[in-house]
Amino acid sequence: MAKYKKGNAAKYADSAIDNEVESHHFTADYNEEASSIANSIFNLNGKPFSAVHPTILPKYYMEPQELFDEFGFKLTDGNNTDNLPELEASQHRMKWLAHIQFSTEQMENDLKWKSVNSEKLKGDKLNELLRSNGIPHSLRPFLWIRFSGGYKKKKESPVPYSAISARCERESSISIEGQIDKDLLRTLPTNLCYSNNDMPGISALRRVLKAVAFMYPDIGYCQGMGVVAAILMLVCGEESTFWIMCSLIEDILPPNFYSHNLLGLQADERVIKHLMCIHTPELVELIKTNEIDMSMITINWLLTLFANVLPIQMVLRIWDYIFIDGSVINFRIIISMLKMREQNIFLASKVADNCPAELFNSIVQIPSTISNIDGLIDFMLTYNETITLELISGLRKKYQGKLMVDSGMIFENGDENLPKQKIIKRRLSYSKSFFPNFLSTTPDENIDDPKTKNIRQTEMIVDLRNAIRQVCRHFSMCPENHENVINMQADYSVESHDKDLEQFFKCRSEGRKRAKALLDFQRQEEDELGFEKNEIINIISDKDEHCWIGEVNGRRGWFPAKFVSVIDERGKNYCSYGDEAIEPRVGDVVRRQFAQAFCRIIHHGIRETNIILSTFIGHPWLYIEALTQFLSETKAKTVNSKLTLCDAFKLDQDGKILSPEELLVRAVQEINQIYVVDTTQLDIKLTALICYGLNEQCLHIWFEILCDSNRFQSIREKYYHPYAFVRSPAWKQIKCELRILTQLFFNLLVDSEVTDKSLTSNMTNFVSGNNTKIMKKSGSLDLSLNKQPLREGVRDMLIKHHLFSWDL
Repeated sequence: MAKYKKGNAAKYADSAIDNEVESHHFTADYNEEASSIANSIFNLNGKPFSAVHPTILPKYYMEPQELFDEFGFKLTDGNNTDNLPELEASQHRMKWLAHIQFSTEQMENDLKWKSVNSEKLKGDKLNELLRSNGIPHSLRPFLWIRFSGGYKKKKESPVPYSAISARCERESSISIEGQIDKDLLRTLPTNLCYSNNDMPGISALRRVLKAVAFMYPDIGYCQGMGVVAAILMLVCGEESTFWIMCSLIEDILPPNFYSHNLLGLQADERVIKHLMCIHTPELVELIKTNEIDMSMITINWLLTLFANVLPIQMVLRIWDYIFIDGSVINFRIIISMLKMREQNIFLASKVADNCPAELFNSIVQIPSTISNIDGLIDFMLTYNETITLELISGLRKKYQGKLMVDSGMIFENGDENLPKQKIIKRRLSYSKSFFPNFLSTTPDENIDDPKTKNIRQTEMIVDLRNAIRQVCRHFSMCPENHENVINMQADYSVESHDKDLEQFFKCRSEGRKRAKALLDFQRQEEDELGFEKNEIINIISDKDEHCWIGEVNGRRGWFPAKFVSVIDERGKNYCSYGDEAIEPRVGDVVRRQFAQAFCRIIHHGIRETNIILSTFIGHPWLYIEALTQFLSETKAKTVNSKLTLCDAFKLDQDGKILSPEELLVRAVQEINQIYVVDTTQLDIKLTALICYGLNEQCLHIWFEILCDSNRFQSIREKYYHPYAFVRSPAWKQIKCELRILTQLFFNLLVDSEVTDKSLTSNMTNFVSGNNTKIMKKSGSLDLSLNKQPLREGVRDMLIKHHLFSWDL
């Protein structure tokens, strides 16, 4: 680790100590605030990993370190490290230290970082130092968090990062965790610090992304966050990365930049097109002629702040400016790159005879052709007077308004003043005393002005509408022939609400009776019906308990009843694209897109408690349980009587006589039996209930039960604030959107979260038992698992067949 002389001697170029000191283990609890500004946490000697923050250095190296650069990126054959500029010049660092020392009122001999005020550093001298060689790398961990505003957020936060991370481990969304885990190893695949699940960098990155998603529930997780956070962590470490990410989301980048609808990102992309028309009109004309979509290029640049298109040292230089001057730097950099390579693009297009593909590739490759970061910075600075923050703010407002009008979030009118958009952030409290948390409440009524609330609520409805369209598009790609075309236009009429129950009961009495094969059944006799796994069978007779008669492709015969699973086609036609067992992607579309959007609707306005017991947390599932508990007290006898009748008269489709309310009670009871009572699984239970409602085609009616203002008012008031969707007239619009999904067939796994665990357990027990030989003969573990219980039933059925000579 590099060592420098302390105090006033640090201002001189000869203050660096030449002899290397022994490197010691750098712990996460290192107090950076109390350290001297002359100290460095890096050992910048040009060797591999010398520029990586010590807290995320790999514990072991699977490959020789010589194959990696200073930041841990793997060197390729085309890399020429000799041409790379020096990461940090000693003399340049001394100039920065002198500027920090002179800008601080407390002229201490050994100035600490906690005494440094970043606002006093700004001015002409700072701009001069930035232009010459940027912020010295050894000072970036301390200056980035201060210039970005992250240090201020850290000091003002009532809860430390460690507590936020610990709480998010208990309460984070399972679906978001799954998305983050899938992307971790793909974030920076060429960097050794993020190449393996065992690396400290992966664990730290997971914690930061989960904490950010937890802190901003309306945003959640976006893939672009991972790249930005991973680069930040190489320089700043875990905790500083979290607070800088908070500043990026709240202050530096526009609102909704990383949200699910990417409204801020889309607006910035349109701003770039506007600026291109002013600064590169000839290039714009060429792009229009060749019908090139610039958004496919610029969105990638913006989303990761150039981190995946420029070399790491260039990215750090650009981020020096972003943390000081804001996101206006993004537009200056993009226009500068296009302007610098404009003639090259014209030449490439001319050589390729105006081939659109070649033109597109030449624009995509612009960042890779820029090797001189000083030249790019100098070009960028020429736009300081023409591409200003005021101009960008006005253009953003203009194009955000147009996007909102196009998506139906607001109505177009003469008033161009849009309500100020705000980032919704969790309000956390931290106290060592039990009583303040026990007695305190968290009213949200005054947190925002009404206009902002309306915008946020409209955005959530638009997100839900887009998620429903994604589900419909998934079904529209099904190659099977279906009689009815999916209608994506919701019926908002008042009469539609009155017809919902009537339509529900009507559908329960209609439909064919078919079954899906659970495995292959070979035909060996003439009266047998052979079929393959997942094949659809028309059931002719199911009077017998063990043997059914069916038809497949014009062939009729008997088959074991346990070899098939009855398909619920009441009021709907089977579609393999809605069967999760055949098409797993429908589960991803529903759980990751639709369920998340719908959960945000139900979560909105939930009352949070500060009781120290973690089981008493504000969650919609607790409200649903309370409501169904009230229903079950009045409906329990009726439901039990109906189910008894179903058993007595063999009414296998008991749903014909169960109302939506009774189905809701039954669904909650079944889900609670599947999943253990654990606060970490409340999100899973809620998602399972959504899948259950889609399977039964009554999710929209269930939502009406949760929101109906004429009933359960006292329960709703206990769990929700007045502005929540559940207590506002807006629920009727949401119900109309949900009704669209009743056109589709769903066969989703309600217990999908425990299926993998149970299969793993079954596999272990099965291998250790006496059936190992059978499993080896079958060649398929899944098949052998399915065959064992089926064989017993078939064997029993065949014995009865021969003893009693059934007439099949």
